[in-house]
Amino acid sequence: MEDTSYKKVREQLKISVEKLYIDDVQLLEEIEKGLQIQHLEEPCVGYQGVVGSFSEEAAIQYFKRQKASYSCYDEFEEVLQALVRGEIDYGVLPIENSYTGEVLEVYDLIQKYNLYIIGEEAIKVEHNLVGIDGAAIGDIKSVYSHPQALSQCKQYLKQYPDIQSMPYANTAMAARYVEELRDKTKGAICSKKAADFYNLHIIEEKINTKSNNYTRFIILSKTMQILLECDKVSIVFTTKHTSGALYHILSHFAYNSLNLLKIQSRPMKDKSWHYYFFVDLEGHLEDANMLIALGKVSKESEYFSILGSYKRSIKASY
Repeated sequence: MEDTSYKKVREQLKISVEKLYIDDVQLLEEIEKGLQIQHLEEPCVGYQGVVGSFSEEAAIQYFKRQKASYSCYDEFEEVLQALVRGEIDYGVLPIENSYTGEVLEVYDLIQKYNLYIIGEEAIKVEHNLVGIDGAAIGDIKSVYSHPQALSQCKQYLKQYPDIQSMPYANTAMAARYVEELRDKTKGAICSKKAADFYNLHIIEEKINTKSNNYTRFIILSKTMQILLECDKVSIVFTTKHTSGALYHILSHFAYNSLNLLKIQSRPMKDKSWHYYFFVDLEGHLEDANMLIALGKVSKESEYFSILGSYKRSIKASY
C-alpha cells in the first residue's frame, strides 16, 4: 500500500511542475498525448536514397521487429513532405557522423516541418571505391558520392590528386549512376551492399579515413511518442539577444543534474545573427528534474519546443 505522505508529496510535485508550464498548456498537452501513443505494428517507413544506402540499412535495423514496408525518396526534404502528407508513418534521416560531424540540412528541416524525433539508430559506415567490371584505380578519373562520404574518405582520395570528387545525392544513388554510365573512368564511393546490388566491382575496400566511423540516424514522426524506455530528450530554443542569455538557460540543466549530451546552433533564416539551439539531454520527460528544467528554459526562451523523447542507440552513445 502506498504511503499517504508520499502520495501528498507526489501530488504537490505535480502541481509545482504544472505551475512552471502555466503559460504553455499546449506543451503539456503534447507530452500527455505522447505518453499515450505506441509504435505502429506495420508502419510505412521513408528514407532518402535507394536500395543499398546507409539510410535504408538504418531504417531496416530500427524497424526489424516490426512488419514495416519501405519507400525511398531522392531528397531529405521529400521524406519529410511525405511524412507530413501521411504517405509514410515515419521518416529516417542522417543527423550526425562521428568523423565529419552534423548533417546541417537535416537540423534545418526538422525545424521547418515541426516534426518529432521518436528514435535513433547508429550504423557503422564502411566506404568502398567501386567501378564497373574491369575498372582499376588507374582508370578512374572522377568519383561520385554524397559530400559526407567524400569528406570521410579525404585522406584516401589525396593519394590520387587527378581523380575529381563529384558530389552526389546519396552513396547508393551514386553507385546506381556509375552502373548506368558503364564508363571505366567513373567510380563511386558506397557500401558493399550497394556495390553488390548494382553489380559493381570493388576496386578498394574500407577507404574511409576513420575505421571506427558511425552515422547516427533519427526516426521522425508527426506525433511525439514517449515510452517507458526513453532516456534521451531533444529540444530547440532561441535566446534573447542579451549578454549571458545562453549561459543562464544552460545553467538550468546543471542545477537540475541533467547531463547535456550535445548542443548545436543553426542560424535563423529571418533574423541575422540570431540562432536556434538544438540540445540533447539525458533523461525522461516524466522525470521531475527534467520537467522543472524545461519549464525554466521555456519561460526564459523567446522560442522553445520539445523535439522528442526517445531511447538512445547504444552505438550512438557519446
